[in-house]
Amino acid sequence: MSVLEETFNLFKDWYSRLKVHKASGGVAKGTICAALVVLETLKEDFNLDINSHLAAGGAQIKGASGAAVARILERFGETRPFSKEGGRTNRGAPGDINKMLKALNKSRIKEVSEEERVIILEKLQLFLVDKVREYHNRQRIYFAFDPSKTTRQLISDLLEVARETGKEGPVAQHLVGAKLQLRFPKKQ
Repeated sequence: MSVLEETFNLFKDWYSRLKVHKASGGVAKGTICAALVVLETLKEDFNLDINSHLAAGGAQIKGASGAAVARILERFGETRPFSKEGGRTNRGAPGDINKMLKALNKSRIKEVSEEERVIILEKLQLFLVDKVREYHNRQRIYFAFDPSKTTRQLISDLLEVARETGKEGPVAQHLVGAKLQLRFPKKQ
């Protein structure tokens, strides 16, 4: 097995073990963002110690930002907005990234030339970019408006559809926000 295949398999195994969030239907966006940023850093400074990737205080990944993630995604042709925070607010990201670094450390990636290593890291980033594309292409909630139903029935039906996809909480928040905006149009 080549170093690329070995590293890619270990990386995919790491990804498959990440917690899936019911509301988004996938891995936390912040973890994907943090991983993209750390893989980018590894191209220049191949250090698999988590401490070298943590910002002061240890709660955030160094260099993680919406702009940094957007630049990486754009390089792969993905220009749709993904995350304004870029992994900064994901408290679980350092632990997830530590596991990713440990997975990479199990591979022979440290034995290859720098040029080969950059190619492998690009392949890992492409895997994550494909996950971002899957996120954008995921089917949204579809709801058919029936004018014969009362507002109460319509909202109940909408929340039921949302419940089936694990998005009841976010949909309820949007409904409350919409009502508040209608009730207080001059307040921001």
